[in-house]
Amino acid sequence: MNQADSTMRDITLAFHIGAPNTDNGQLTWSLRKDAQPLLDRGVLIRRPGTYVTAVTKLMHKQDRGPVTDQEREALLASIVKDQDVSRLILTNSAFLGMPGWMLSGGRLFRNAGKNTAALRHAFPGNPCEFFLGLRDPATLIGPVFRSQSGRTWEQFAGRTDFLNLRWSDVVTDILEHNPGCRLTVWCNEETPVIWPAILGDVTGLGGSFRFSGALDITRGIISEQGYERLEAYLASRPGLSQEQRERVHELFLTYFHSEEAVEEEIDLPGWSQPLVDAMGETYMADTELIRRMPGVTFLS
Repeated sequence: MNQADSTMRDITLAFHIGAPNTDNGQLTWSLRKDAQPLLDRGVLIRRPGTYVTAVTKLMHKQDRGPVTDQEREALLASIVKDQDVSRLILTNSAFLGMPGWMLSGGRLFRNAGKNTAALRHAFPGNPCEFFLGLRDPATLIGPVFRSQSGRTWEQFAGRTDFLNLRWSDVVTDILEHNPGCRLTVWCNEETPVIWPAILGDVTGLGGSFRFSGALDITRGIISEQGYERLEAYLASRPGLSQEQRERVHELFLTYFHSEEAVEEEIDLPGWSQPLVDAMGETYMADTELIRRMPGVTFLS
């Protein structure tokens, strides 16, 4: 193994695997605002369009037969180019599973473990971490269904018992198929408050770095007046800890949130408000279960 190969294997791969219709690409755009300062710290974030096809091809080739170390190193080298990198962030919600098959077999992403293991085994020599944003199935299923066109509602939903959908099954599946890989989880409903913590965790920089995109999620659901006041307040208090900044975010969102931006209309065949409410309660109980799972880092 030459020096270049050794360097490639020293890179930690941080896979952001979704869920679909959570951040909708915002992770990439928020981090790319700080592309150079992050690269100065060894962290590389590229647009998914520059690597998803190549990574997917390697995974499919792996299904059919052996893939050489040289092929793996060449793929990483094509992404990293000549940069000095210790951490590479790769993001694609299809890593978790194809949207049209989200409810296949009556479970959420029943192939999550298998799919993430295939991703992990594509680069077996590299340290690996997974990052997953959860979302209440009651508000997730509609957007995911509408995002695909290959299946009718009957084909998409099948005989799913919507009250029996559990993200904890997905998390368990990923953990069991990827021993030794760290898994970080959060709830999409909390991202406006904890977005800086998510960015810190995905980059591996924690609270030591101030991200230019820290308010990107908040900006979409807060009034313009509220956003300007929040930005000014935080700028005038650079010494606040991450926890203190999160409390400030939460307070401003309480007073200045935009009803139009956060309201979601749920209109699916056979669904009722009692079903939606019950699914939400199930989701909340399930996230508490995930929070206590060994091997899971839960951001909240």
